[in-house]
Amino acid sequence: MSKKESKRKLGLPLEYKKLPHYFDALNIHDDTDAKNTVIEKLLKRYNVQTVLDLTCGTGSQVFFLNKRGYKCTGADFSPALLEIAREKSLNEKIDIMFIDGDMRTLQAGQFDAAITIFNAVGHLTKVGFEKAMRNIHSNLKDGGIYIFDIFNLDAMTESVVIDLSCHTYKKINDIQIHATQCSTINQDNGVLTSYDMYMVQKNTDKPEQFRHKFSLQIYTAKELQEMLTRNGFEVIGQYGLDGSKFIKNKTLNIVTVAKKRALLKGIKNKVIP
Repeated sequence: MSKKESKRKLGLPLEYKKLPHYFDALNIHDDTDAKNTVIEKLLKRYNVQTVLDLTCGTGSQVFFLNKRGYKCTGADFSPALLEIAREKSLNEKIDIMFIDGDMRTLQAGQFDAAITIFNAVGHLTKVGFEKAMRNIHSNLKDGGIYIFDIFNLDAMTESVVIDLSCHTYKKINDIQIHATQCSTINQDNGVLTSYDMYMVQKNTDKPEQFRHKFSLQIYTAKELQEMLTRNGFEVIGQYGLDGSKFIKNKTLNIVTVAKKRALLKGIKNKVIP
């Protein structure tokens, strides 16, 4: 690992710090529950009861799973997003613990499963992700599982990156938000860089304009397998984000299921029933 690699900072989307109050509007989509359902099916397959979400944000996965009978704990390193999650919990009278903490260092207890969903691990460098893997390992019970997703570098062709470009319009009460994003890919180091432009307008006031850049570290399925093996896990499944069979050069997002110790064999690359 080069010094340049170990010192690289990837950054975070604008709504993590400057616009946290618009996080849900810009990140919760019509298909979010469908994706959460895939995660829930995987947890059910491995008889999970307790879940630690180490990148919970405003609580999308935590609230979804709690309503389906899982005992969940949420954690995130963004105080602003956790404040929103706690407010939701209070308003909905749902008893969920939310902890301020970094997935690389937080010690929250022993859980049946840990999750970091929607490309969250991409905000870490490779060195940081391996550190997070070791820390997640210590937060799991023996035989516990770790589920996460990340873009698939093998499928990230030029045309795919072009198709990732998007324009989003949201209206929240008297606020209009126009958000535009386009991206570039460095195939050599697996870094996907996104360029954002936001325009936020209240009624007919002069709009605020924001420009922002951040990057995601993405991986091949093989690279993830090797990293997890080095850090005390056995990969027991890799899928598409919709639960479909993983196809090396076609599946855009890899959902990986890894076990803290090698107890189960032969549950790889199947469609989730």
